Amino acid sequence: MSKEFLGDPSMEKRYVVTIDMHVYAENDHMARVKAHDLVEQISLDEKAYNILVLSIDEQPFGSLSSRELDDISKPLSKEEKDQKLPF
Repeated sequence: MSKEFLGDPSMEKRYVVTIDMHVYAENDHMARVKAHDLVEQISLDEKAYNILVLSIDEQPFGSLSSRELDDISKPLSKEEKDQKLPF
């Protein structure tokens, strides 16, 4: 990796930042879409990298219980779904 990508260690300190947020969505799929869209927006900052979605839980407002989603992967776009596989 280039020095520019990682930042100059002699000039800046490196921090690990953990962010927890609530996203409102119609369903599990849209929650995944919104979460990964936020990751992409944050990734546009040249000094923010290796940003990951670690978990997505459904938690109704006012409830102490939650449900963890089994699939937190980035959903495929319609174009990606329509692409023919090479095999």
